[in-house]
Amino acid sequence: MKNILVATDFSSNAYNALFHATRLLGDSPGKFYLLHVYDENTVLSGLKDAVLESQALADQSIDGLRETYHRIKRDRPDSNYDFETLSVQGDLVVAIEETIQEKNIDLVVMGNSGCSEMKAIFLGSNVLRAISGIKKCPILTIPKEIDFNPPKAISFVTDYKSNFDVELLEPLRFIARQFNSKIRIMHINEEETFTETQHMNRGLFLDYFSDFDHTLNWMPLFKSKATAIQGFLEEMNIDLLVMVNYEHSFLEKISREPVIKRIAFDLDIPFLVIPYED
Repeated sequence: MKNILVATDFSSNAYNALFHATRLLGDSPGKFYLLHVYDENTVLSGLKDAVLESQALADQSIDGLRETYHRIKRDRPDSNYDFETLSVQGDLVVAIEETIQEKNIDLVVMGNSGCSEMKAIFLGSNVLRAISGIKKCPILTIPKEIDFNPPKAISFVTDYKSNFDVELLEPLRFIARQFNSKIRIMHINEEETFTETQHMNRGLFLDYFSDFDHTLNWMPLFKSKATAIQGFLEEMNIDLLVMVNYEHSFLEKISREPVIKRIAFDLDIPFLVIPYED
């Protein structure tokens, strides 16, 4: 991974996501693009002139990015990374998509603050919008203000049902190589036997992860997939969760559900979402 896009709103949560991303790259050289997107519909206190207000928002954005840049350079002085700041007016997801194309981004990183009143909700609204809308690049979400821990155990959750290019999992392999991580492939046992497609995909994953310490794991369904995944993460001391967001998948389903139905899926570890396109 060479080009990393980190979306920031200048919160401590967003900075923590940036710091985590620089640690995940280890000693590998790379370039970080620090993106702040501001909305001209925001009303600033005491300003009524639209032109002045727009300029004030732009100035705040540029100043915030400058402060973030200097802070990460102080905190990671020996890193092999370059940094570039991007201030954009408009919609967050649209800006991210355009930057992915323009800068050949390999990974998008976002802080996940969830919801202040219901902290068990597994992803905040901006992250949910990004996961639903961005189809060209993996997205890594970092929970609010967690300490960095090297990902010694990574869980890849799959039902083996969909065919897709395993090269999409390269970000997982990259991180696993950096930290000599164990890969735990987790399947929720919904059926008694595998289909031909499931057998084939399982074989592909075994080949693809053959260079790593990896295991295949079956989990009973319990009352919900969210409960099964949560239990597996805790039982296996997983440090990073990886899922593919293909059409009709469990991840797509819960990302589109009403907020109240997502409460059961409470993540306190980084979450890597791999996009999927037919």
